[in-house]
Amino acid sequence: MELPKYTGTIHPEEWLKQVKVYCYLKDIENEQKILKICKLMIDSTIIIPNEINSFDELIKTLKSHMSFNIFKDSCKRKLKLVEYIPEKEEKYTATFLANFRSICKDAEINDPKKIKKILYNSYSSDEFEDEFIRRVDGIESIDEIFKAFSDAVFGESKIIKYNSLITLKHVATGKYLTSSNINYQTGSGHQVVFAASKTYAKNADALWSLNLYKRHGSQKKRCYDNVLLYGDRISLTHKKTGKELYLNESHHGNKSPTTEHTEVCCRSDGYYSNFEFIKTSPTNNKPYVRAKDIVNLKGDCILHSHDFTFTIDNKTFQEVVSHQKSIDGNDEWRIDIK
Repeated sequence: MELPKYTGTIHPEEWLKQVKVYCYLKDIENEQKILKICKLMIDSTIIIPNEINSFDELIKTLKSHMSFNIFKDSCKRKLKLVEYIPEKEEKYTATFLANFRSICKDAEINDPKKIKKILYNSYSSDEFEDEFIRRVDGIESIDEIFKAFSDAVFGESKIIKYNSLITLKHVATGKYLTSSNINYQTGSGHQVVFAASKTYAKNADALWSLNLYKRHGSQKKRCYDNVLLYGDRISLTHKKTGKELYLNESHHGNKSPTTEHTEVCCRSDGYYSNFEFIKTSPTNNKPYVRAKDIVNLKGDCILHSHDFTFTIDNKTFQEVVSHQKSIDGNDEWRIDIK
């Protein structure tokens, strides 16, 4: 560790702390000796009186020098330009808030209202802004404001967006909507869709890309960027094979292998189904879909699975079918982001 010099580019209190640490490491503990070292380490362009006999006087003098006002103003300008970028790096929120807190300290900003305003302007996301305003309402503790920011951006990260990779877990059986490069031996002969164990959820067989088909009419003018809203019409593309999820029409569609419900398959010939997520989660009162929400997938038909299985080449698959009957527990799927 080198003995730090004071040039007006660091907060005086932080600089003094660093000098003290250096001196303690060198077994220098006498206050007057440390004070003398401090005076010698101040840049010659920063003129201070010789009659300074305590650390408090030294800090007060350095803060009254014009260089400190310039330093504070530069920190305030830095805060105006601060921008939260959630995808930047792992543990970014902790790094961002640590840097933000440090700049606020250097700028000597400790007004909760000002800190709320700067944090609010740091991240351009309607979902975050709504959630942050709700969480900081009535809060005056700066620590609690930072916690509210962290909670708000974490909640925003759980919102499902278009082009996201998702999984759909069948609630009743605990298995995942899955496809594979295997074709039905009955019905359409297209690529199979089935519900599979958690093992499949760890690879691309259970991953689906979310595509916007049509915005829900009442939400068209709402500024939700690429967020999936309840009521939007969407389609799903199988990640591994690039084929589209297709729900046959109930009245004249192909039959599923075992129960002869309507078949669900993946196709690459331009045919695909568009449907919407129907909210069944009582915990989400927002207009957008969030990770862990339990939903129904409804288009002309409803996506359904059950315990019935079928076999292809000695491999057993749990049926996924579609129907136009009343919705029940076997129509529920838990959506998650990968």
